[in-house]
Amino acid sequence: MNELDRQQALLRSLWARDDGASLAGAVGEQGARLLRGWQAYQANGGASAERALAQRCPTVQALLGEASFAALSRAFWHAQPPQRGDLAEFGDKLPAFIEASEQLADVPYLADCARLDGLVARCEQAADGVCDTASLALLAEVDPAALSLVLVPAVALLSSAWPVASLWLAHRPGDDAAARLDAARAALAEGRGEHALVWRDGWRARVQAVGEADARWTQALLDGRPLSEASDRAGGGFAFEPWLLQAVQHGWLAAARRR
Repeated sequence: MNELDRQQALLRSLWARDDGASLAGAVGEQGARLLRGWQAYQANGGASAERALAQRCPTVQALLGEASFAALSRAFWHAQPPQRGDLAEFGDKLPAFIEASEQLADVPYLADCARLDGLVARCEQAADGVCDTASLALLAEVDPAALSLVLVPAVALLSSAWPVASLWLAHRPGDDAAARLDAARAALAEGRGEHALVWRDGWRARVQAVGEADARWTQALLDGRPLSEASDRAGGGFAFEPWLLQAVQHGWLAAARRR
């Protein structure tokens, strides 16, 4: 058996959780030494998966507790093994895995919390964006049907049937953490959904719940729609001037572009 075959046999055994028996004949070592080596590989793989997911999904870990999160991480590692060496991308399929888990059916908001954690992680890794303020003059010169506003790569939006922004904020450190946790519990009890806006302030991601009109407007911009269509989607409750001021102040906006 060549080296590639031995490596593939090791990976199949790790994913199958077969106590190392399938490695017999694939490597030269046998007996207790083989089993110890296999167990070390499995433990290290599971621990690496847990660390990667804990860094990516701190809200999910806080909601489940460390022991339950560790079990989830290892189960996910076996069900969805990393396809690349970069574990920073490990976890893209975790929300769907959570939704399919009968054991997690009593925390139906957990999958969207994982989605928001993922957006936050991508936000902090996104390329820097600088606003081309000179391009904003086009707002007064070009028909809205022929103009788009481009948001910086770090901006994202998650619309959920659950109060995901409140839950995310409730599990961040700070003097008012207890008040934020109480607010999240109240939102869950009310069955309130939220639109979570994500952006970066310096090197750190920020999350804020936004209203229905602002969410529809933002999603239209993220979809690359012209301003006329974005305005129609937002509806009468949307106020453009206050939004534009916030967009410039918080660094959401990259440029205005002719279509």
